[in-house]
Order: sequence, then C-alpha cells, then structure tokens
Amino acid sequence: MALSQAEIERWIVGESWVGSKLNDHLRELCDVIGPRWSPSGGERRAVEYIRDRMAEYGLDDPRLDEFEIDSWEHEPAIARAVEDGTEIDALPFLSCPPTGLTAPLVDVGFGTPHALEAAKDRLPGAIAVVNAALEPFTEPVTLPTRLKALAAAGAAAAMVVDAKTGRRVEYHSTNDFREGHGAGHPLPTVGTSREHGALLRRQAADGKSLSLRVDSRSYTGTSFNAVADLAGEKWPDEVILLTAHHDTLPHTPGGNDNTSGTIVIMEIARVLAALRRELGVRPGCGLRFITFGAEEQGLLGSKAYVEQHYGPEPLPRFCLNADELSTAPVSGIALLFPHLRALMQREFDAMGDGMRCQVMAEPDPTTDSFSFALAGIPAAILWRWRFIGRHPDSDFHHEAPDTPDKVRIRELKEYAGFMARLALRLSQVPPEEWPENPLRADDIRAQARERAGTFIRTM
Repeated sequence: MALSQAEIERWIVGESWVGSKLNDHLRELCDVIGPRWSPSGGERRAVEYIRDRMAEYGLDDPRLDEFEIDSWEHEPAIARAVEDGTEIDALPFLSCPPTGLTAPLVDVGFGTPHALEAAKDRLPGAIAVVNAALEPFTEPVTLPTRLKALAAAGAAAAMVVDAKTGRRVEYHSTNDFREGHGAGHPLPTVGTSREHGALLRRQAADGKSLSLRVDSRSYTGTSFNAVADLAGEKWPDEVILLTAHHDTLPHTPGGNDNTSGTIVIMEIARVLAALRRELGVRPGCGLRFITFGAEEQGLLGSKAYVEQHYGPEPLPRFCLNADELSTAPVSGIALLFPHLRALMQREFDAMGDGMRCQVMAEPDPTTDSFSFALAGIPAAILWRWRFIGRHPDSDFHHEAPDTPDKVRIRELKEYAGFMARLALRLSQVPPEEWPENPLRADDIRAQARERAGTFIRTM
C-alpha cells in the first residue's frame, strides 16, 4: 500500500532528528580539515569528504567539477603608529594589493560626501580612517562606493573600522558583486578593530601618522564544486537544485559561514537517499545537491557552475541556497523573483508549519543564488537572520572565532527536515504548474549593473 504524504514526511522528520550526521560533518569540516579557502589543500580535502559521503549515502553520480580561479593570499599586515610605535590591529581586505607607506592619518567618519568635503584638502596622499558601518539617519551609501570616493579624493590607503567589539576584525570586500567579477581594488584597504579605530581617530586629531605594510600576492589555482544527484521518477530531465558553499575565509573554520549550510545540504541528500532506499519513495523530478567553492571570492564557484552547465543543459526549475543557517531558526524562504510566490506559499500552507514565502525587492548579490538569478533561473535563500535578527552569541562572520560552538545542531536538524520535505513536495509539482519567469536574463543583468553601488533592503 502506498504511503501517505503525512507518513512520508513523518519518516523524513524522524530521520532528520534521530539519524542525524550533522555533528560528524561539523567536526570533520571544522576541527579536522579547518579553513577551506579556495583553492587550498583544505578545500580539496573538504570536497573529497563531501563527495565520498554522497557516494556512501547512495546518491547518484557524486562528482567534482573543477574550475580555475584567480585567488589571493597575504602575510600578516603591519600597522604601526609612527610617533610611539604602537601596534595597530590590521587585517587586509580581500584582494588588497601589496603596499608599504607612511602617511598622515585623516579621520573621515563614515566616508559620506559631507565628511569627504570637509577633509578634501587633507586627503591627498593620506591614510583615511573610515567606519565600515552605515552613517545613522543619512541616505545609505555602501562601503565599496565610499572607498571609491576616497580613492577619487586622493587617499593613499584606508583603515576601515569594524563595528564589532573585543578587538575583533573580519575580512571584507571592496567590491559590489553586481558590478561583475574582478571589479578591482580602488585603494589599499585594511580593516582594524573598533578599539584601535578609536585610537587612530585620536591620533588623527593630533596630526599623527601611520606606517602600513601589506605583503600579498595574486595567483591562479583550481577550485571545485561538489555535485551529486537523486534521479527523478516522473520527470527525470528536470531538476531542482539545493546548494551551499563549502569554502571559508583564510584562517577560519567557518562554523556558521558556511559549514552550517554545507552540512544541512549533505543531510538532506542523506535523508532523501535513505527514503528512496528504505521506503522506495523517489522525487518526481531530479534533485541535485551542490556545494560551491570560491563563494567568498565573488561567487566564483556558482558562476562557473552556471557557465559550465546552462545552456548545454536545460535550465533547472528552481535553486534553493543555504548560507549561514546557524544564526536564527528557519522562518521560510525569500524568493529572488516574484513569479513563484503563490506556488511556494501553497506548499508551505500544505506543510502546516506556519512558514512564509517572501520576495526580495531585488536579487541579493552577496550569496550564490545571485549567479543563478543573473541567468534567469528562479532562486531563493532561506529566510533567516537577515530578516529576523541574529542569535546574540552568533554574530561571528569572516573571522577566526566562527567556530563549531557557534553552530546550533538542534536548529540545523529543523532546517534539514524542513528543506527535505519542501524539496520532495516541489519535485512532485507537475511541470505545467510551474509559472515561467517573465524576466529575461539580459534584463536581469542590466538591472543588476544599474543598481550597483546602491543599498539593498534585506528586511
């Protein structure tokens, strides 16, 4: 006798909780392998581990897709007050070019137009001290835009003050991914802690100078996307993607960003493969599980995947991306395009968990779903901390303390069960019930370029 939908989903939820392998994956990726910057030995070990687990769980055709990237590495940056030799916290921004200079400090506040106007006579050749955060009450101006304005004003370098306390500094980028990959570095840019930012501002007020040195290099290497399938029973030529990125920033195990998303994707694959093996329940269309490399370097893994596979293959029905899941409980999904809203909410209502489907005002360019959006492929992200706030002890991102203790396994079990149920339901929706995206890829890319440098609403 055929199982009911309720019986199938009860089995999925039970297996997601009782049979969970999340802790095993968390320990292996974070504690054993550690940082997974693309390309590196750590990343290679991670993708081999992911591929081997997919094979062990009975997925179809577990494989690694290679792609070449231009990457970057650095030695510890050195920043020192000239007058008294005080060492200043310093972490280069991603792709910061090598630099060595000694120059006066100029405080430009948040780097907004009124502040640059007030400092314009002192900025040429100086090291600007600028807040990473947005200026309160004024029109939001993105940090990449403010750094470009500093370069245009003649600043020789920028010390960007992190907003976090406790002398924490995280990696940042000077690029807006809507401008395209490899948009360049407007000026040498180094992050510093909130505490040392305050010190630099006092020194700038006293007319003091800073010595700054960054030793870095660019190089070309091979990164990987890990891919595995669960074949569809009714519509085998169509596919839904469930994705995450497995890479981290240098020197961090990336517990939340993005071991959390990676291991949830691995768990969904395990649970649905077990469902097929033990109960004979198969998805209607194919389900493809992908973890991307080089997300932290401009979404390069997902970009490479889209370029390698679409158009030779038909476009997928849908892509659901999992990034930084261990910062808040699941609340639903946020679509990058509106045409699937009614279909998704219909499935949520049938699931009966109170989940909601929302639509972003414009595609979020900071995560891998954006690469699919630019190709006109319907995509979504999990509706989580960007919309409802972080857990207070989970505000770790792009930094060494993003460790496994920040990961809430209980909530990840909920994510795995929810996403597995949703993926199976969506796979059973007949092709004719999926509305076509009325937006053309060329128009989407043009809109992204036009919106580059503007502030994105994420709540």
